[in-house]
Amino acid sequence: MEDQRVMVIQDASKQVCSSAIKWALHALILNPGDLLLLLGVLHQVNHPTPVVSLKGTRKLVGYRKKMGFSSKFAANHTIVDRETRKEEFENNAEILEISKLCKAQKVEFRIEVTSGASPAVVAMQSAQNMKATWVILDRKMKKNKKIFLEKLPCGISRMKKNNGIKLLRGPRTKFCLTYDDMIPGNPEEDDLFSIELFPTCKTISDKPV
Repeated sequence: MEDQRVMVIQDASKQVCSSAIKWALHALILNPGDLLLLLGVLHQVNHPTPVVSLKGTRKLVGYRKKMGFSSKFAANHTIVDRETRKEEFENNAEILEISKLCKAQKVEFRIEVTSGASPAVVAMQSAQNMKATWVILDRKMKKNKKIFLEKLPCGISRMKKNNGIKLLRGPRTKFCLTYDDMIPGNPEEDDLFSIELFPTCKTISDKPV
């Protein structure tokens, strides 16, 4: 049986939420040797660099090919932000408990924090590099779910406002049709079914969230 590689994606600018991680451990039945990765994503804004024209008036231009002082400062600041958020995630009480549980179950648990102008694209690329078998999206990425459904063959779920988990699609195989293949219409419709974490993981009908 293939090892599972599960990625839980969260907005790193917010307080870490352990619900999706707990869901992955219980519902996906992770075994020794499997990998569970918490990926925090920060929105990186590339501010334009102010320059002074020959007439002395200030105007804004995009980043130059050669990195100036302000660009270096922005890059260093982004690195500091990532390291700070990663440390905060690692020291979170609930995450520490999850880490101990994973260690006891011999499941590899890692925390990474990344950043980019498009958090969804950065997260999708990270999932591709990891060769994830299942991805759980932050609820803010609901509007970007199409890129994950199109680019990733793995199972995909997303968090809801109440911290429950909604299944968007199971893992694709070349021998089965996807939901979009079987049902004509808008692929953005997300009311397939939802999965509740406690007390048991089960499938129920759900209204739009």
